Amino acid sequence: MTAKWQRFRVDAPDDFTPSMREALGREVTEFIRKRSEASRDKNGDKFPKYSKQYMQSLDFKNAGKTSKVDLTLSGDMLISLDVLSHQRGSVLIGFERGSEENAKADGNVRGTYGSSNPNPSKARDFMGIDDTDLQRLISKVKENF
Repeated sequence: MTAKWQRFRVDAPDDFTPSMREALGREVTEFIRKRSEASRDKNGDKFPKYSKQYMQSLDFKNAGKTSKVDLTLSGDMLISLDVLSHQRGSVLIGFERGSEENAKADGNVRGTYGSSNPNPSKARDFMGIDDTDLQRLISKVKENF
């Protein structure tokens, strides 16, 4: 099964320079990392708990995981979340198409975890940001420029 390309676009003010759009993208990715590490999805809801089977797996034990769901088995996936491109009025954030990290993100977002069928009850959709948080980050970028 091929993973879907995980990316999303945020609106940036039209008067943002390329440097400001890049800064906004970095702020958004850092916000998503911190929110995910706090076990929250793009809507602020708690992530579904780990399955009993996963918690008993060697990967889980070797990574020193706890029952806290934070999407950081190795840390590679969230670190790979990046600004893909930007243009006047928008910033594209996501993962490199076809990368291992994109596949991991896709499994979390759709709840597939290696299966061909999405399972919404297992999905941990961290890809996105609500308008209130985005506006706060836009203000932060404006203050720094």
